[in-house]
Amino acid sequence: MYRWIVLSGMLVISTTGLDAQAPARPIDPVFVRAQTLVSDGNGTAGRALIDSMIAATPTSAPLYPQALYWRASLAASAADAESDYRHIVVDYPLAPQAEDALLRLAQLELARGDRDGALVHLRRIQRDYPHSKSLGRANYWTARVLFEKNDIPAACAANAAALSQLDPGEVELRNQIQYQGQRCPAVAVAAVPPVSPASPMPAAPERTESTAVAAIQPTPRPASEANDVKPSIVDPPKARVITSEKPPVPADITAPKSATVASAAIIYSVQVAAYTHQSDAEKLASTLTNRGYAARVDGTVAPFRVRIGRYTTNSEAEEALKKIKAKHMDGFVARVAER
Repeated sequence: MYRWIVLSGMLVISTTGLDAQAPARPIDPVFVRAQTLVSDGNGTAGRALIDSMIAATPTSAPLYPQALYWRASLAASAADAESDYRHIVVDYPLAPQAEDALLRLAQLELARGDRDGALVHLRRIQRDYPHSKSLGRANYWTARVLFEKNDIPAACAANAAALSQLDPGEVELRNQIQYQGQRCPAVAVAAVPPVSPASPMPAAPERTESTAVAAIQPTPRPASEANDVKPSIVDPPKARVITSEKPPVPADITAPKSATVASAAIIYSVQVAAYTHQSDAEKLASTLTNRGYAARVDGTVAPFRVRIGRYTTNSEAEEALKKIKAKHMDGFVARVAER
């Protein structure tokens, strides 16, 4: 049902044509040019253009996660795309692209046949972004996965939620949800009346820092409005990054002793979180250290990055990342200039 196909020079997931859409907001002309090059079959030049944009953009600039998102969207392989999507999710959770990156990661997990891994990302959208306009699409994919797992009651609940969250203009997706809902008892399908275009849904409340705290609560009631247009976010310089504490981890994923570098050099680490406040980063690093990880906090100014291990090669760091991902933790391999 899920497979990779080459479309206009890009490797994408082939599903039902309902893949996540890029955030609807003004697009830098450089990204438009890069997309045109890739679509015309000149993928190398298009991706090189975005690489140059990333190299010239400070990591603290709002344009940086947007550039990462475009590089992932135009990536030549699933592995390259996944790396950038995870970078966005871990390091820029308040960026407009974060919700869509989670949805793309879920689709990548489905392409590998990992339904449980997909559910982790889909449920994080519902947990961390309770007023997201992507909730309808996230719930559609959640229902789809649950149907495949034969969890019909939970699948029908997610499908009904997806139907209630759609924008009136989402005609194609509405048809897919209604078709999928035929597997549900009649009462479950009838519980959510269709939305008339003449009666638009009320706007979802603006997302503020207080709503991000809902990440530590059970899955909240979805907002009444949902579509693929990403909502505005708190201005990054004024916002505190709220990152849920990572789940308990076993002591079997420690940095190899042989991987520690004693002198100044480029090393590799697995980055698992970034915080605006140093105390928050130190708290997570301490928790991970107590559980057997070689965790530390890097940086003297925000963002304070929580990283695991010091590895001499990228392959060693990738192996550590695989073990971390197996525990459903987000992370990515970072090249670090060790001083």
